[in-house]
Amino acid sequence: MSAIYHFTTQWHFAAPVDRTWSGVLDIERYPGWWKNFRRVKVVKGDGRSVGSVVECVVRGSLPYSLTYAIEVVEAERPRHILLRSTGDLVGTGRWEFSEAEPSVVKAVYYWDVATTNPVLNLIAPLAKGALARNHERVMANGYAALRPHVQG
Repeated sequence: MSAIYHFTTQWHFAAPVDRTWSGVLDIERYPGWWKNFRRVKVVKGDGRSVGSVVECVVRGSLPYSLTYAIEVVEAERPRHILLRSTGDLVGTGRWEFSEAEPSVVKAVYYWDVATTNPVLNLIAPLAKGALARNHERVMANGYAALRPHVQG
């Protein structure tokens, strides 16, 4: 049986919403600054508009990589983007951008996925906490690396 995960990540940037949108969704450049993204390939579209498909290989601090593709299902620049994931992670991701206060943008990512890897599903009952912490570290790495790019 697949293990299901529901993650919510909040990032705050002292930057305009349009620059935040552009930085967060410049997924093709992730491997250059987000160490956990080992490979990203836009296979259809631009990676930010409806119908775009992006293949990703991600590795956290645990000894495994996840390979998945995300398809843009809905996009309303610069407010939200809805993604469908297939591969090692099946489910949806959604970025929402809002101005938390003047000159501060809140970017929230909802990642609701199930794993398809039989080994991960086998150990999930015992290791779900470790797998969740791994996700949190990956997202913290991304925020730390992206913040200087977005805030200038």
